[in-house]
Amino acid sequence: MSDRNGFGVLGAFLLGGALGAIAGLLMAPEKGEDTREKLKDWMEDNLDESKENLEELKEEIERKLDKKKKQLGKKLNQIKEDIAEAVLEEGK
Repeated sequence: MSDRNGFGVLGAFLLGGALGAIAGLLMAPEKGEDTREKLKDWMEDNLDESKENLEELKEEIERKLDKKKKQLGKKLNQIKEDIAEAVLEEGK
């Protein structure tokens, strides 16, 4: 899975599986009411799982963003120190 694109290969695979499951349910030789009930249950189960996955992804993004902010802050401080040092050197 690509770091830059959260959907990537895994997302495409999951979407394909979901579409295949829906198609299988709709084509199954059962009463329409039974099929609709199964589809409703399946959608509710997957909605909950999707919400959990999105929450985990959000938390991971927040952790990575915090890490990058800290790294950027350190680099910015180093640049400020380098500039101050260069200015002092020029003044000599």
